[in-house]
Amino acid sequence: MAGEPDNVVLMPLREIRAAQDAHGRRLEHIETRIGEMHDSMVTGLGLAAHANVRHDSVEKRLTDPAKRVERLEKKK
Repeated sequence: MAGEPDNVVLMPLREIRAAQDAHGRRLEHIETRIGEMHDSMVTGLGLAAHANVRHDSVEKRLTDPAKRVERLEKKK
């Protein structure tokens, strides 16, 4: 009977610790996945922004010669 009070307290504590360990591992996995998604989103947005700037640059270069041709045709 002397060992019984210890078991009554220790067993639930061990179960709680095991549950916390499992939750901790799961949380670490979730944090890793969120970090990976964050990196992917930043990369994707960066590429999209770069493509948008590049598109604007190309569009401007194509528009300028078109305007020049129009002005030259008007002078004829």
